[in-house]
Amino acid sequence: MDLAGWLLRRSALAAAVLAALSAGGCARREDDLYGMELELRTRQAWSEDPALRHRVQLVLDASCEGLGLDPSLLYGMTLTIEDGGIDCGQVADARGCTWRKEGNVAVSTLPWLAGQPPVPCVEDTPIPHELLHVLIGDPDHTDPRWTDPAVWLPIARRLHRPDCSGDPPSLVW
Repeated sequence: MDLAGWLLRRSALAAAVLAALSAGGCARREDDLYGMELELRTRQAWSEDPALRHRVQLVLDASCEGLGLDPSLLYGMTLTIEDGGIDCGQVADARGCTWRKEGNVAVSTLPWLAGQPPVPCVEDTPIPHELLHVLIGDPDHTDPRWTDPAVWLPIARRLHRPDCSGDPPSLVW
């Protein structure tokens, strides 16, 4: 074997090893939330679940995939989960709100229907609904995706848990 061939094979092997090592070192954690900060302002029992970050990650995964949202758009944003209503534009006591320019998404533990108890799990919060706002804005909900079951049912199926309410991930009256 000549020197040039030997160097070429060694270089190819070294490049392959470096590529494998870098890929392994850059693996995404199961609960990195695509770089979102998670702020909890809730006293719901599920907020104490050690697997909460992973459960939120699963909500983000299902939502991003179902909505066609590039998860890199979430990097640096803050997701706040809070008890009580959220003041959002003209709506007092909203179930969620997205301030795209500020990079903030807030969701409430209030149920979709007034008079019901708080949502029994994080999967019942309107995170998917608010992520569509991240994607398209549309504070007046005029886009047909808001009411399209073809958008929301696949997300709901992925988020289904027996201890949850089974409410849809988005509801626009």
